[in-house]
Amino acid sequence: MKQITADTSKPSLKKAQEVISKNLLKILLAGVFIGALHHLDFAVGGFLAIYLGYSLYKGWKNDPEEGRVLLTGAIISGALGVCCELWGIYFGHWEYHDLGQREFPAWLPFAWALAFTFIYRLEKNLFSAMRLTNDKHKWLLALLVVMIFPTLGEIITINMGVWTYNWPLQLFGVPLLAIFLLMVFHSGVNLLMTWICKYRSWPNEVFNPKNDHRTTVSSVAK
Repeated sequence: MKQITADTSKPSLKKAQEVISKNLLKILLAGVFIGALHHLDFAVGGFLAIYLGYSLYKGWKNDPEEGRVLLTGAIISGALGVCCELWGIYFGHWEYHDLGQREFPAWLPFAWALAFTFIYRLEKNLFSAMRLTNDKHKWLLALLVVMIFPTLGEIITINMGVWTYNWPLQLFGVPLLAIFLLMVFHSGVNLLMTWICKYRSWPNEVFNPKNDHRTTVSSVAK
């Protein structure tokens, strides 16, 4: 009897839809959580710190090589994100609410770090579901990811009273300039991680695939 097997080389639209739906739900829950409890910013910061630690530990336990990339990216994203926040708050480009005499929420560094792990895993799962091997296609999809998902998270939290932008031309409270800068930030972190992974020879499915299509083709030719 002939055995029928699934063709795993073809893109799976159903799997991609499942990935997108699951991550949209995550963004919704995270936004509502921060929005509902933003006046308790230290409590929110403590929860996000614990969740970040758990997420990094889980990634490291499953795959130490990937865990190393997640930790590096989370640190870079958290540090650069804090610098951007301090700049924006200092110059009055945006302001956070319900913090008393303080202007900087305690949860921000962990939110920026978690943003990296969230985007990384989303891109990784979408690349896998859609069987992308072309670098151009990967970057186009990555740009869509960093344009849509962070913006959606900001729309939820802004409309729940967490903070306010002082820039014009807004879409549900998020300025078009902010959307562009979010794309630049997250794409820049991805580029930096790509350089780090290649410079340090860290194999990674998103930033430095060890089974690169071009390598496979050249090895077969030999």
